[in-house]
Amino acid sequence: VMSRCPFAAKLATKWGIDYLSASFPDRRPLSGGQGSGDVDNFHVLCSMDKRNRFFSIDPVKNIHGSAYHIREPENVALGDIQTFSDFAKCSRSWTDKHVTLRKTLMRRTLAPSQGEARHGRDDANGKHAGVKDANGSGDAASSSSSWSLREHVAAAMNPRHAMSVTPDLRSSQVERDLLQRVDWSWLYAFLADQGFGSGTELTLRCGAMNALVPCRYSDTDQMTFQVKGKRRMLLINPKHAFQGLYPYPVHHPYDKFSMVDFDDAGDADADGEPDRKQLWPKFEESVRGLEVILRPGDALYIPQYYFVHAQDLDAEVVSLDLDVCKGKRERNQDVVPLQISRLLEERVVQLEGVRQCHHWLSVMAHGEESEWIDTSTVKGHHRIKLVEAVYEEVELNLGKGAVPSCLGSICDRRLQPTPWLNKDFRDPLYLSDKPFYHQDDRTELEKKYPEFFRSKLASEGWNVPANVSTVPIPGYNMPSGEDYRTFDAGGAQRRSQ
Repeated sequence: VMSRCPFAAKLATKWGIDYLSASFPDRRPLSGGQGSGDVDNFHVLCSMDKRNRFFSIDPVKNIHGSAYHIREPENVALGDIQTFSDFAKCSRSWTDKHVTLRKTLMRRTLAPSQGEARHGRDDANGKHAGVKDANGSGDAASSSSSWSLREHVAAAMNPRHAMSVTPDLRSSQVERDLLQRVDWSWLYAFLADQGFGSGTELTLRCGAMNALVPCRYSDTDQMTFQVKGKRRMLLINPKHAFQGLYPYPVHHPYDKFSMVDFDDAGDADADGEPDRKQLWPKFEESVRGLEVILRPGDALYIPQYYFVHAQDLDAEVVSLDLDVCKGKRERNQDVVPLQISRLLEERVVQLEGVRQCHHWLSVMAHGEESEWIDTSTVKGHHRIKLVEAVYEEVELNLGKGAVPSCLGSICDRRLQPTPWLNKDFRDPLYLSDKPFYHQDDRTELEKKYPEFFRSKLASEGWNVPANVSTVPIPGYNMPSGEDYRTFDAGGAQRRSQ
């Protein structure tokens, strides 16, 4: 945590919701859906309940009929919000629903230039030889802290190694603020001193009071700069990933989120559903984290694969998230199991499918490959190759004999359907709803004579409709002296007279 970080200090005095509403351009439509073309759309998520949790769902993975299909996601992407001003109006006027916004402001472009062959080629680390990188490496490297602001702005516009403002923000007040009020000199010097690579993406995030982003991780190093409002952040080491956090599978729509509900008090539900201790037994006993409250001007470095549980504490919360390349920094050994898990899940699903991923990883964890693989078939040959690749990957990174424990922890309460995400869903056509049974508490007399039951309901305050009989009954709905066989005709005849 860095207090009084100079990177976005000048933005902290200006960047509020009102200022951003006036600064964002309205000439191009902005959508809450997926970005397309050269316009980087901002994504607005709406929480429909009072829990104010915001899950960024992957629509590509939320396929109807798949093992992980979420029929009714907890959040709704608002595609009808066209401008930042629309978001600001919704954020302030809605009381039962809450919204958050994410918008990419700058991104590193990798378009090759014709002169790259003369300047050199990319080395093994992906850095361009002969061109100054953001961390100061290369043949033309010099102290980045000595650069002038004009040189930093020129570097930010260089498509080969630095970030540039997204096309929809060019010539806007937001672009001028990013180039004039952001301390790029400090950023480049910091990245160089700490051994990072260059920045890849700068994202704006706007939240509201009690907005909660549940525990999740990112596969890139990040830096969060707090611009307005306060935000509570809980950081958890990735070594707890399979020892209590139980991340969703790679092919799940909630990929990178933890399956554990931190807000669950741990008590059994009234409807008989298992509590948190039963679902995630390792969470209570092993998971611990570090908590920090970010205030305007503070910056927080979040290493890759670290889990973050974040909550907004003010009515207006504005922050900037910067993704940075790993650069020369060594890999943290605590992230290895999580990296291996993502790789193995991808390989197994590619060959066997999502529904069989848990089965085959469990087979390899128990060393039962010979019992399940027919080596005389082409499919069996492919499975043998898969088993060899899995063993090689695990033992190369974790050592000999690590396969059973590694694969066992990956499969523990994971890689299976997640029915609790659909337990409150009701099919609009009621084709798959479970029947609802109401206990019959009528007495034998009330069953034999329904009028007694009707009188009982009326005395208890129920609105009982009048019981109109369509059959003439002497003494009930016709005079007792009339003949029921001719009553209708005679009554009709008398009414007509």
